[in-house]
Amino acid sequence: MKTGFIAILGRPNVGKSTLLNALLSKKVSIVSPRAQTTRDDIQGILNEKDYQMVFVDTPGIYMGQEALDKHMRSAAFSSSKDVEAVLYLIDASEDSFERDIDIIASIKPTCPLFLILNKVDLIRADRAAEVKETLHKAFSDYPIIEASLIENFGIKEIKQAVIPCLHEGEPFYPDDMITDKDHAYQAKEVIRQELLHFLKEEIPHQSAVKIDTLEKERGAYKIEATIAVEKENHKAIVIGKGGQMIKKISMAARHELERMWHEHITHLTIRVEAVPNWRNDPKKLLEFGYGND
Repeated sequence: MKTGFIAILGRPNVGKSTLLNALLSKKVSIVSPRAQTTRDDIQGILNEKDYQMVFVDTPGIYMGQEALDKHMRSAAFSSSKDVEAVLYLIDASEDSFERDIDIIASIKPTCPLFLILNKVDLIRADRAAEVKETLHKAFSDYPIIEASLIENFGIKEIKQAVIPCLHEGEPFYPDDMITDKDHAYQAKEVIRQELLHFLKEEIPHQSAVKIDTLEKERGAYKIEATIAVEKENHKAIVIGKGGQMIKKISMAARHELERMWHEHITHLTIRVEAVPNWRNDPKKLLEFGYGND
């Protein structure tokens, strides 16, 4: 059997999580139109008859200076090491590709790198040809694959391109496993996804989610979680008038988790607390699952 790890890199909001979910035909990474939705490396495992591909979805590469930004950037770049291939996603609808070219030049991979030109459905054919020419001039050794992940276009071509990069060996994971993330992590991310869905951009990106308890009793789950925000007025917004907003977030998260797990959740309770400047506090970053101990 052929096996290997494939890193998925790119700037924020180019479709990395959408690509991972499309490759697996399963949802393992949360998706949102907001930038910086993914904060950690997430492994998705594709098991086929002759190969196992382990895809690593990474945070969008963003040059912010907060401790959380640095953690996400470090996670993204470190994932390009010790892999069999790198997929670098580019938004074809952008006007300029200078930042992408700078980032790609800084990756310096020791394995094959493929440029995935996503969202080609949003531009004309002549513009797509111009973009490909620009990228080819900058990186003539890197193959370019056109894709429209929202339309599921280009997925087959991406898989076929990666197969020759794999090596012979035993699979890394059991053939019934699709992600390395446990239920607690998935619950945390789905709650954060609903924050992104229901609230303004600045609040979800200044918040974190921690799973306090996750228990299974009599075939059903009981979950208690904490949402941390940086300001007291943000806490009031997340809770909402009469607790209506936090009820919406909790209900939507519960339904999504039941759909993903095919399991019943009898209890999902979320409390909200203000934790000033948590994004620059190393201890708090560790508490919420970011950074290295």
